Amino acid sequence: MTPRVSIQRTLFTLACCVALSAGAFATEGFNDPGYFTISEKMLNSFKQTFPDAEQVKWLESTDRYTVNFKENGILTKIDYDKDGNFISSLRYYSEKNLPINILCRLQKKYADKKVFGVTEMTSESVVEYYIKLEDNENWITVKSNAEGNLQVVEKYKKAP
Repeated sequence: MTPRVSIQRTLFTLACCVALSAGAFATEGFNDPGYFTISEKMLNSFKQTFPDAEQVKWLESTDRYTVNFKENGILTKIDYDKDGNFISSLRYYSEKNLPINILCRLQKKYADKKVFGVTEMTSESVVEYYIKLEDNENWITVKSNAEGNLQVVEKYKKAP
């Protein structure tokens, strides 16, 4: 190998490393709350409300901030407006985290089904639970309000 080819390979390898490093720093900066204009007050409020939050990642869009995190095994996504006011949240968890009134009604009405998972959707005035149930043949999604009123919103046959 000639010295010229060796230098070209070295420069090419160095350029690739620099490009990959720049990409890694850009990704880190995107999830770093210091990179955004999130107020200190909002960050402190979040830390007080969710002291055990792990894997916290903040995102910014034109009209809101979104924070994704995990706390006590529950995956959570919260949207705030630019002033730090709560807009909505999604939480994903198992049946053990459902309110007792909903769990009791669910077990009575769907005793032959197994709870696969729960998605809790909250806005300023409404909390709704979407409970994915399964049996040997079907997937069923049941919607519940806070009072425990259950309604089937989806039903699919499982693939054979």
